[in-house]
Amino acid sequence: MRLLPAAALALLVALPAQAQKAKDTVRIAFIDPIATILEYEDPKPETRLTTAAVFDNLLCYDRDTRGFKPLLATSWRQVDDRTLELTLRDDVVFHDGTKFTADDVVYTLSWAIDPGNKLRYAADDLAWLDHAEKIDDRTIRVVAKQPTPLALIRLAISAPILPGKLHGALADKTEFGRKTPVGTGPYRVAAMDAGKGIELTRAATYPQGSPCKPAATVGHVVALPMPDEQTQVAQLATGGLELIRTSSKDQAEMMAQLPGLAVTASQGLSFHYMTMDAINRSGNAALSKLAVRQAVVRAVNRDLLGPSVLPGGSVVKPLDALCLPNQIGCDYSLKPLPYDPTAAKRLLAEAGYPDGFDMELTAIPGSYIVAEALAGELRKIGIRAVVDKSTFGAYRQKQRDGKIQSLVGQWTLAGLPDVSATVDFYFDGAARDFWRDPLILKLAKEGVTTLDPGQRKTIYRQIFDRVTEMSYVLPISNRPDVYIHSQDLVVAQGAVNVYGINLQEMRWK
Repeated sequence: MRLLPAAALALLVALPAQAQKAKDTVRIAFIDPIATILEYEDPKPETRLTTAAVFDNLLCYDRDTRGFKPLLATSWRQVDDRTLELTLRDDVVFHDGTKFTADDVVYTLSWAIDPGNKLRYAADDLAWLDHAEKIDDRTIRVVAKQPTPLALIRLAISAPILPGKLHGALADKTEFGRKTPVGTGPYRVAAMDAGKGIELTRAATYPQGSPCKPAATVGHVVALPMPDEQTQVAQLATGGLELIRTSSKDQAEMMAQLPGLAVTASQGLSFHYMTMDAINRSGNAALSKLAVRQAVVRAVNRDLLGPSVLPGGSVVKPLDALCLPNQIGCDYSLKPLPYDPTAAKRLLAEAGYPDGFDMELTAIPGSYIVAEALAGELRKIGIRAVVDKSTFGAYRQKQRDGKIQSLVGQWTLAGLPDVSATVDFYFDGAARDFWRDPLILKLAKEGVTTLDPGQRKTIYRQIFDRVTEMSYVLPISNRPDVYIHSQDLVVAQGAVNVYGINLQEMRWK
């Protein structure tokens, strides 16, 4: 985010602010316009945020316990290793007054997995699902293609339920998300226009509300398309907005000093990391030596690096494994080698590189500043590190060509608070796997077919410990989602989605 000069901010803040607390309205700026409110069709962070406010899933994922709570379903049981049976609530209606039944669930899941509908992300998220069937109006069964531990988390995260009759009657199904979105969630859609924004109004009733997914307290939320970030800052400073999202440490710290504004950092599902090519696909033979990779790890002061360059203040903390505490299956017993530049230089000498070596860090958008800081750390021990600030397209091409010596990136877990999201993405033996470790590949397959939660933790603990033991990947720090907002507004922390907050959890002081 480009910075607005401090003098300009001071001038802006002198203007009268039009606070919306009295109108019970929160106005939020979105970088991208919203073409649809439905994440099945466009799963970018802004769409996922609004989908979660307007629609409900069958279950609610409890980020505190890493378990599941009732939402549209009141209970569930594993009938066999492929079949879940769920009992549904009988007191829920869609925002248009239509009663919610088992037909809506079966319709939604069947539509989402139908290849003819070309819902690429839904097809990936629900690839495990064979079919859903109605037992009666309040009972359904969900049948997986094979035993999977991901059925519950996918039903809680990746399958918002639609009104079957309304959606099914549309000749052009895309009109639903663009013109007539109707759900059962804590907010209903009052107005929808891709150019002008989205207006949400608190649902009149929300019987399925609970601490896991509460009823909304703020009466109205307006999401405004505002691609220019300096305009966002100016609007927030003068009372034209109540909340913006930022990735700039300087911007957050500067805005926090303005009267009437506050900054909230929320740890969602993102972290920063640095990979190392251990099998010499990229042509940098030094990184194929364990002692060299260990030297790289020892060269990085993770206690200071993250907090020095990332927004979020005390919420930014070093990460000891490629998983976060709010993820199912996150467990490890080993931590990265501690910071010790003297030991790092000794390891380099022992590996045959007393004068260091050349190393390229490929950085993806959002991680440039982290990569620059890492390069500075490595140069202190003699590694001549340079940063390639790649676009996503250039990075993907380098990845396909096997030319990435080290990748500095941020990972957002594909919106899924389960460790398999990370392991299956990076350690799959394909182009992005620069380690091809037989033990990890074997354990990863076990992890996605093992139903017992305790056994899964054991499997993933072995995987994460192996990554640490071999210094394949260095976790740097978590990456909080940071919001600058009206001081009158409370923004709850810890949402497990790719935007980082839940609209229904906002409230006025």
